[in-house]
Amino acid sequence: MFNPITIQQLKDDVGVDVLAQLMQVFLTESTKLVEQLTANSIQQNEIERLAHSLKSCARSYGADQLADIAADIEAAAKSSPEFANIESKISLLGEVHKKTLTSLPKLN
Repeated sequence: MFNPITIQQLKDDVGVDVLAQLMQVFLTESTKLVEQLTANSIQQNEIERLAHSLKSCARSYGADQLADIAADIEAAAKSSPEFANIESKISLLGEVHKKTLTSLPKLN
């Protein structure tokens, strides 16, 4: 679920110890964003903003599948007046986020 090239680049750039701390930040931030996106009372313009933030966060850490779904949600929120299209993507996002978290890379 994580791009090994991105993870290796992060290891090279910041070292394993700092990367372990950064992965904890990713875990916390991505979980918070997914929880906000799956909230029932969220407005469409807020979906676009949250999806954009999640896309950037996930891409930075190599969680490419999660980033791709967030990008789809962001694009749908920009262009689709029908919330049903976005709802199904958000449901998929929750599933992929869970799988992503269970596949956090071993850093040693």
